[in-house]
Amino acid sequence: MERLAIAAILIVIAIAAASLVQRRRSASATVVPRSELPPAVDLVGVGVPDGPALVVFTEETCRTCQAALAVVRGPAGAGLPVAEVPFGVERELHRQHGIDTVPTTVVADADGRVVDGWVGSVDLSGLAAALAQVAPRAD
Repeated sequence: MERLAIAAILIVIAIAAASLVQRRRSASATVVPRSELPPAVDLVGVGVPDGPALVVFTEETCRTCQAALAVVRGPAGAGLPVAEVPFGVERELHRQHGIDTVPTTVVADADGRVVDGWVGSVDLSGLAAALAQVAPRAD
């Protein structure tokens, strides 16, 4: 009977600890999903003097951010310049563009207007269609 009581106490302690950890994670979250894209991006501000470009708003510990960067920096990005805007370094650029969810990836034309974009994983078919709108044409 004593072992059962000890086991019950340990289970209650484990549940309380898990609950506390979950609350701390929720309280320290830096983003709230809203799934909206900015209408335009300050290309010079994000480090791309000439458009068009791909811009990925990231956060250092975000695995999905690294996957989005790998996609747009690889062949799928059609060789366009890629600007990474990390939250920890460029909080003001995130605020200025209304970014509160990472990764947020956008395709911007030469004037910085957002043609298309994604919150979370990059949609490859959508990326191809957006790149077709902004990629320089060989005449």
